[in-house]
Amino acid sequence: MSIAQLAEAVKDAQIIELGQYLEEKMPTHPSHSKFYKMVWHSFANGDSFLDHQLVLNEHNGTHVDSFGHYMNKPGYELIDKLPLRSLCGICVTIDASFLKERETLNEEHITAWEQGHGQIQPGEIVLIDFNWMRYWDLRPNERRFVSGFPGLGASGAEYLVARGVKMVGVDTLGVDADQADGDPAHNTLLSHRIPIVENLRNLDKLHDRKAYFVMLPLLIRNGSASPVRPVALIDAE
Repeated sequence: MSIAQLAEAVKDAQIIELGQYLEEKMPTHPSHSKFYKMVWHSFANGDSFLDHQLVLNEHNGTHVDSFGHYMNKPGYELIDKLPLRSLCGICVTIDASFLKERETLNEEHITAWEQGHGQIQPGEIVLIDFNWMRYWDLRPNERRFVSGFPGLGASGAEYLVARGVKMVGVDTLGVDADQADGDPAHNTLLSHRIPIVENLRNLDKLHDRKAYFVMLPLLIRNGSASPVRPVALIDAE
């Protein structure tokens, strides 16, 4: 396909924002440092322009984990070497909002979903909507979001690996359920060089339809992860 054909194909597509705002007091993993945004120059201070100083953790907000986030061995790239083709492609969204606190999405749940939506195809991106983003709130009201969240279970992660998926995304703080023993989803997916994107939103807008997912990380040399601004392209309504 030529660039002109690509432009024509997507010119009428609807664009769905899937990332969260980077802002002070936003929820972060308890082990990660916080996000800060400070005025550096401003019109109010007599400057002729406006800019800000940002202080952030690689895992703040909506972000993608590199393989080297968990895999400390050769062949598992950090964020600046992550294959960009693995971050874009056709995506399907699994509605996992029926799960309760710290419960996991397992193989039997995914195969049951496939019976009604079709089998997940090799090379597809799988997004999982736990409906947890409804709890997203700024400090000091972030406790509900950062604790008790459900996640992808070991058998679910192994099944997605077997299906040959390209990437997995969730609307929770982490792909593993809160306090999961050994982080099986992280270890299974990243060891098979499947990137993970966390803290997605608006996944309810993608239920029962395929979309085209687009996301690029910052070019952080030797980074373990990067904040991202993901979007999904869907047919115009």
